[in-house]
Amino acid sequence: MLGLTSVCVFLFSALALAVNSGYSLGALVLLLASSWLLWKRPRLNLQRRDYLLLGTLLLYFFVYTANMLYHADPARELDMPLRALLAVPVLLLLLAYPPRPSAWWGGLAIGAMMGAAMAFWQLIVLHLERPQAATSNAIHYGNVSMLLGMLALCGLGWAQEQRHRMTWSIFLLAGALTGVLGSVVSGSRGGWLVLPVCGCLFSYYYSKGRGARYLAAMLGTLLAACILAYTLPNSRVPQRVAVAVNDIKQFQDSDNVTTSIGQRMEMWRTALTLSSNHIWLGMGRNGYLAAKQQLADAGKMNAVIKDHTNAHNDYLDALVKRGIIGVLALLALFLVPWVLFARALRHDAAPAQPYALAGVVLCTCYMIFGLTTSSLTLNIGIIMLVFPMVILWAMLRQQERTV
Repeated sequence: MLGLTSVCVFLFSALALAVNSGYSLGALVLLLASSWLLWKRPRLNLQRRDYLLLGTLLLYFFVYTANMLYHADPARELDMPLRALLAVPVLLLLLAYPPRPSAWWGGLAIGAMMGAAMAFWQLIVLHLERPQAATSNAIHYGNVSMLLGMLALCGLGWAQEQRHRMTWSIFLLAGALTGVLGSVVSGSRGGWLVLPVCGCLFSYYYSKGRGARYLAAMLGTLLAACILAYTLPNSRVPQRVAVAVNDIKQFQDSDNVTTSIGQRMEMWRTALTLSSNHIWLGMGRNGYLAAKQQLADAGKMNAVIKDHTNAHNDYLDALVKRGIIGVLALLALFLVPWVLFARALRHDAAPAQPYALAGVVLCTCYMIFGLTTSSLTLNIGIIMLVFPMVILWAMLRQQERTV
């Protein structure tokens, strides 16, 4: 069973961006393998922290399911929160049979490289303006590529303890670099907001015990990398930033909602307006779409956004559809694991810290991604949050037991 979980964890990340629905393959096999627990029934020795994480996943599922039933929304709305429920038996399986660390870290690096290779092929050979690798959306490809890159950087501490530490370090750095480059060529600006935040996290973590000069050097390197990305010939970064600035200016000056950012701002403004009268339980998916249609018919909202099924912001989408209770469930899904991983990062021994750091980075990335898109309304978004979350937690707990 240890070999099976290792293979599944490797495939989960390695195929995430290079194969259609590749992120689902490893997750599906892990879910099927979790049925083994019904026959084998291993001793799990769960702690309060384990129950807290399990409870958070179950809370998210039940709050969203109850809200869907209350508003009589279509059954397909159950599809996304169901992933949080399905992650529960996978967590129990991985706690009993944790995968090999090399399978996790190697899968991350290969996944980032394969996704970036496909994106560059689409850019150079197919001349796609917004490469998306094997996903169906450039935004979500860019975000997941950035996520894989940031998670690969978390493994440098693990790599230093391996027999072939130089090889592993170079491999993970290559995965990190290609993950960031994949996000850059996708043109997904929202994912770029992760870089300065995670850069500060990495600078602080990797400079602990090395003095202020080391921290200053790492922060300086981060700043230099950002400047280089902006000033390189043919870089897409300045172009996309200039477009963003122009979109915002047009929206402020003439309420232009035909641009990408203009549409987002109109969706955010509409969601806030509609949520004010349904503050606790929201208005559900059907109610939200019907209310937008009414506003468009009355000329109180630009009709260009009426067919969008989400608010392009995880927090506002939860607020308008599920009210404050839905927002609290969403925040719990982000913040409870973040706190659990952060505590382990502060107090656990060195072997467990790369997984704790990766857990903090995972939750941080998703909190930032959710500002500019509705990550959790798509299959790739919810799966790439809850399954890495339970994988990292199981591996963290395994390292704690072996110290």
